[in-house]
Amino acid sequence: MANLSTPLIPVTGKMVNTYTAPLIVSVFICSLASIQYGFHMSELNAPSRYIRLSLGINQSELGFLTSIFSIGGLISSTFASYISKKYGLRISFIITSLFYIVGSFIEGKSELYHWFLIGRFTSGIAAGLAIVYVPVYMNDISPIELRGVLGSVTQISVNLGILIAQCLAIKWNTLQLWRSIIDFGWILGILQLILVIFFLVESPKWLIVRHESNEREMEMEKGFDILHKLRGIEIPSVLINEEIMIWKAEKESHLRLIESQPHLKNLGFWYYLTDLNYFNSRTIATFMMLGQQFGGINSVIFYGVDILNKVFPTHALMINIIISIGNTIITSISSLFLDRLGRKPLLLISLNLMIISLIILSIGIINNIATITILSIFTYVGSFAIGCGPIPFLIISETSQLEVKDLAQSWATDINWISVFIVGTLFPILNSIIGGWTYLIFASFCIAFAIFVKFFVPETKGCATYDDVWGGRVD
Repeated sequence: MANLSTPLIPVTGKMVNTYTAPLIVSVFICSLASIQYGFHMSELNAPSRYIRLSLGINQSELGFLTSIFSIGGLISSTFASYISKKYGLRISFIITSLFYIVGSFIEGKSELYHWFLIGRFTSGIAAGLAIVYVPVYMNDISPIELRGVLGSVTQISVNLGILIAQCLAIKWNTLQLWRSIIDFGWILGILQLILVIFFLVESPKWLIVRHESNEREMEMEKGFDILHKLRGIEIPSVLINEEIMIWKAEKESHLRLIESQPHLKNLGFWYYLTDLNYFNSRTIATFMMLGQQFGGINSVIFYGVDILNKVFPTHALMINIIISIGNTIITSISSLFLDRLGRKPLLLISLNLMIISLIILSIGIINNIATITILSIFTYVGSFAIGCGPIPFLIISETSQLEVKDLAQSWATDINWISVFIVGTLFPILNSIIGGWTYLIFASFCIAFAIFVKFFVPETKGCATYDDVWGGRVD
């Protein structure tokens, strides 16, 4: 087996950490896909009562309408990388925008339940593409020293999209106007489509690394020019070339690994899921996603207004907006501590606070105590934001071998979408039967997840390789 105990990419020389105008513009345009992801996650939350009345559906049908979004995401995220590798990320974002536009338009104009289902499913396809493309593009255009900060923009953008959907409901959450909330989705989609076509640059890494083997000098020069503009035209070319050499070294290391292990050339899902060498990686990927989603966070994102309506009907929407604002702020602040406190301690703190909040939330709902319910929802969402939200996907990459990092992330994404569908579908049914006791079920999952993190998940802070994380690898 090739030695993975040394860093894949030796980084030397002066790093570039400048926020240039082209970099900021590209980050903003790219983030619009994540904003729309969050928007569609939450678009049915506030107007759910009027949607049921307009479409003539019951609570369980609304649950399926909400959750079919994740089925679309599951399907598209599985093949998303094939599109981006062949056609580039700029074309990939154009396709994503088109699915957002079509999905939102069908949703907003639907008078029948089955057409609304088709619209939600189509929007889910766009979201599945976005959840793959945004982190990859961010990583490709970001200077090495800014990748942590800019990487957190993805989760912040999702929370911002959730907040936008809630804020629009202040004016439009009525039986006559609720479709205006949904229509805003295709307006966002058109905005991103225009900006992508006219202003978004192609990933310089894709242009340079992909076309190096084909010796297409024009594409490679185009990639160099784009990278130079992203880093700043005043930056010496030698530093730009150094970053390009890092990309090439990464590709060469991967090719050498495949050459030394021929079976890795056709490495796929089945091999990853059955080979004992990848037990640690797939265990982390599976249970990180199950733990994150079965902690119940989407019960609040999907149905928060309905929950609050039962204890505080006159101010449920505004309280939900305040909670969304808090979630966005806490996520932004917590991203600064990931490399200081470590992943595992922050995740355990997050889970323990979630457990306490869920127990108190259950008590508040069962006993119809408005103050306790509101405060516990706020602490629950805030607790999720500091650890259980951003850390799982990060840890999956850090605890997987080089050759299966992409497969591990794809597998985790699939598990995530399936879990979202299960929680989104079953929550309204359970909530109608057992009410506040549902949150004790979520608390139980959080306890099990915390035990798993405590005794199985390694700390990855400061670790450069798989061997550093797990203390040695025997193949």
